[in-house]
Amino acid sequence: MEGKTVECGVSDKTPPIDLGAADGPGHGADGSHVSNGNADATTPPSPPKANLFAWLQVVGAFCLNLNTWGLMNAFGVFQTFYQLHFLQSHSASSIAWIGSTQAFLLFLVSIAAGPIFDRGYLKSLLWTGSVLLVLGMFLTSIASEYWQVFLAQAVMTGLGFGCVYLPAPAVVSQYFHRNMALANGVASTGSALGGIIFPIVLTEMQLRIGFGWAVRVLAFFLLVTSVVAATAMKSRTPARAPRNLIDRSAFHDVPYILLNLGLVFGFMGLYVVFNYIQLFALDETTVSSSQADYLLVTINASSLPGRLIPSYYADRVGSINVQTAVALVSAVLTFCLLAVRTAPAIIVVSVLFGFAAGAFMGLPAAAVVNLSADKAKIGTRLGMTLAFVGMGVLIGNPIAGTILGSDGNWVGLLVWAGALLMASTVSMAASRIAKVGFGFARVI
Repeated sequence: MEGKTVECGVSDKTPPIDLGAADGPGHGADGSHVSNGNADATTPPSPPKANLFAWLQVVGAFCLNLNTWGLMNAFGVFQTFYQLHFLQSHSASSIAWIGSTQAFLLFLVSIAAGPIFDRGYLKSLLWTGSVLLVLGMFLTSIASEYWQVFLAQAVMTGLGFGCVYLPAPAVVSQYFHRNMALANGVASTGSALGGIIFPIVLTEMQLRIGFGWAVRVLAFFLLVTSVVAATAMKSRTPARAPRNLIDRSAFHDVPYILLNLGLVFGFMGLYVVFNYIQLFALDETTVSSSQADYLLVTINASSLPGRLIPSYYADRVGSINVQTAVALVSAVLTFCLLAVRTAPAIIVVSVLFGFAAGAFMGLPAAAVVNLSADKAKIGTRLGMTLAFVGMGVLIGNPIAGTILGSDGNWVGLLVWAGALLMASTVSMAASRIAKVGFGFARVI
């Protein structure tokens, strides 16, 4: 999978862009020097200066996060609708495979998207992924059986996610240095906004025009925002020589491996709560049906400041430090759900959980960059990280659905999610200690 034979659609090649920043031509993804297209990093020059064009890349990344993570964060609405209406003859675990496969493909395809991005095929990734994403949602709107929904929403849309997601943090990281975590945090607010807009659109429009047309309206929205991202985003890094899909040196990098374990456990636990919070509220609390419909919106709305405020401080106290803290908070809140029985309580926990989850989801790119000594391999390492996480996400929700079963074992499901988030906390803390030791003064 090298050279011009590696394409994700059209054959255009993103040219190197000189923005007149502090670095001149021939500098890498984050300001590291690149000579004659080689991927090897040498002496880093002064960091690039963020300008209007740099923030335009954040707008493009915002749209990509809106269309990928935002849509995945809204799958709880699909899970509830399918389980109670459209696919009620299928188990919760079977339905969960749709969302988990979709997320898994986002992560798995990223392991190929990383080297493709490094080779200069940004536009090919964006346009091909956009076509798959939009077409997958249109086909979902006319599906009438489980296998049709699975192929359209899980497989086709998931492949589209995989093509377009990685360019978001990879491109933004090329244009920012000092405020990289903040810039990626701003871009990741698209995930939160999508998690707010999409559940409302699907819930309200499904009541008025039916599920099929509600999904088509969503697909038209995705079409517009995909075109914005594909048109606006430009890679700052010159195309590099072909490289392997995997950076083998990463397997000897203990802090990086521990970080990946923490991210795998963390995303598994978070998505269990995201996908099942609405059903949990209907079964176990006094919340009304209309209030339950907006719990996922509440979580995603509160994740918006969660992606911005902690990201601002992450640039000052360390992205891994912040991510470890919010993983612990998420674990505690998940265990708190075991005692929640009233509508006010579920709303309060949802708000706090959304803030912590937003912070956790907005920081992985900055953490990977901070742990990567060779900045020219950021695309490859981001792809590897996403692939690792995808393997966990694939099985997390189906296992939760099996634990839940037909008798509604919510205690088992919540303990499963909470244990995953505690494992994430331990792994993230171990990554930080392996990198800089126990001294809290060190920023990482």
